[in-house]
Amino acid sequence: MKHLLPALILSSLPLMVQAQPQDQSTEQLVEEARGLVKQFGGSLKSALQAAIKEGGLTNGIGVCKTIAPEIAAKNSDAHWTISRTSLKVRNPDNAATEWQQLQLEAMARQPVKDGKPVEVWQVSEAKGEPGFKYMSAIPTQQMCLGCHGKNIEPDVQAKLDELYPEDQATGFSEGDLRGAFVISWQQDRD
Repeated sequence: MKHLLPALILSSLPLMVQAQPQDQSTEQLVEEARGLVKQFGGSLKSALQAAIKEGGLTNGIGVCKTIAPEIAAKNSDAHWTISRTSLKVRNPDNAATEWQQLQLEAMARQPVKDGKPVEVWQVSEAKGEPGFKYMSAIPTQQMCLGCHGKNIEPDVQAKLDELYPEDQATGFSEGDLRGAFVISWQQDRD
């Protein structure tokens, strides 16, 4: 049975709540998810900055394609899965689920609230669904515009075309919702 409750989180997004995953309070799950986002986002940012410093934006694109999935896998485990999604994905493997799409559309109206990225979560005991889903907005920063902005240099665009032929992740301005970190928790994975 689903109950629609007002969100008791940093954002004003709706929250669908069912029952709690066993042995974990919602607060514990949210805190763990926030920690995973911080760790994943920090590792990814550091790797990208190092790659760009070493070989420019085109080097950063190549590293992002290979390193981002490795960092996500390294930070995932038997219960936690970490990924990213967007309304305009660069990698089609990161396409949003129906639930994620709804959250992204709401986040796009206000990706930052009180100086922090908007976040949303859902707890569920539905069979086949993660017991806990969490998303944290990724607002577009100035440093993102070289690869995700409206005026991309020709060599950068050529590298994007080579590595991401279905790329949709351009045309952003600073402050736009670029995407979201997605964290899922499953009590028992088979």
